[in-house]
Amino acid sequence: MKELKETADNKRQWNANFLKYTEFIVAHPNYKGLFYERGEDKKVKWVVTGKSEKGQERRKWWDKQCKKHGIKIEAGAYAKIAVKIHPTKKHTCQICGKELSVEYVYPNSRLLVSINKNFDISFEPFSLDIFEIIDELANDVEAVEKFKLIFKIAKETKLSKSALKKYVKENFVETSAKGLLSPGVMSNSPDRFDGFHSDGACCRSQSDKGRHKSNLQRYGQDRRVYENWADGDWKMADRLMSEFRKHGVSADHIGPISLGFSHRPKFHPLTKAENSAKNNRMSLADVKVLIEDEKKEQVVSWHSRFIWDKLKGKVQSDKDAIKLSDLMRKNLHYVLILFSMIDEAGYREFLETFLNPQYSFFDYSFEGFNPKTGTYKKAVSKNLTGKNQQNNIERYKRVAFEKLQEYKNVDNRKVNIWKSKEVDTLVEKVFAQLKKGDFKKAKLELDNTLLLLAEIARKSW
Repeated sequence: MKELKETADNKRQWNANFLKYTEFIVAHPNYKGLFYERGEDKKVKWVVTGKSEKGQERRKWWDKQCKKHGIKIEAGAYAKIAVKIHPTKKHTCQICGKELSVEYVYPNSRLLVSINKNFDISFEPFSLDIFEIIDELANDVEAVEKFKLIFKIAKETKLSKSALKKYVKENFVETSAKGLLSPGVMSNSPDRFDGFHSDGACCRSQSDKGRHKSNLQRYGQDRRVYENWADGDWKMADRLMSEFRKHGVSADHIGPISLGFSHRPKFHPLTKAENSAKNNRMSLADVKVLIEDEKKEQVVSWHSRFIWDKLKGKVQSDKDAIKLSDLMRKNLHYVLILFSMIDEAGYREFLETFLNPQYSFFDYSFEGFNPKTGTYKKAVSKNLTGKNQQNNIERYKRVAFEKLQEYKNVDNRKVNIWKSKEVDTLVEKVFAQLKKGDFKKAKLELDNTLLLLAEIARKSW
């Protein structure tokens, strides 16, 4: 992490990048005449209380700027003028020193969920702005159509990638309307000199505990694990991911759970941007690590072991690893389609045997964690009992089965169906055994079905 320095006006720490940012801003002609003073250490006193005499002096300056630029002084006026006069449109976070845009260019949580779901990807909040996301994903007509659906743009509107970006800029970014995009920092005039909170959206949870960002992150991670019916000690893995977050690094699943791998307590440390760019694509190095690790532990969930075992030996390059990633993701769709069919037929009890609620009764802490390597010297576990653990189990099951509800959609099944009479025959055998109440034989037939799907994938290699 970058060196942290103390502020001039309180005991809170400033990132070195933020310190440079304050000096740049107060010296910029756009802020000529805006009151500020320096502390005994010669650093800018960035914050004043809005109701104080000094704060009122700043308010008058902001009022003049609004009039100068034709902005009516009303609720939200200071937010508009702060963006308009900002010289770079990039704010530096006081805590971590990261630069984020002051404009409404980042997908909010609702939009990000929609993008991740539609493109089967896992961008993290504030890792990329909407234009960077469009640049990365909108590479064909089908992808552009997905964005039109996400933004509720009329089907008859013909858009290229560049036209899509222009449309989003004019109708969402510049208007900051429709509640889909967020800025990288919130307005705070006249208290802060530049009119923005000192902390960017990247670190707001550290300064505003009421937002409970860490809890939300854990909740999102839980959902992803549950939704993919992943094996592994999810409680231990989640707690280890929290250690990564505490140290400002992103935990990269070496084998992505969205491809069928286990959620296990081993991750590679990456930056948020690196992790978002990688998404759910494996590299040759990842495959080699997984092959080595499985000599001593389970790395892939039971339902995806069949395709993994068939294809892992074929990976000789990064290109092969990406090809395997695509096939495993498609295979997991098949798995969830099968599960949804079984659930719809009324055999939820059978499916519940594939969940791992028992991990709710444990918690973990880690001694000697090294954020540079993602390793630790010792994991300390403790047993838990109580109503909260039972609530976690109920939530685990609820989320897992909610995911299967999505796969009951006819269009979803139509897109992802395997188109194999042999597979259809084996599926019928699964249901025949379920109807008899013989779960053991039903599981054997299900294994045979997944094995055949894996063989079909091998032939397509």
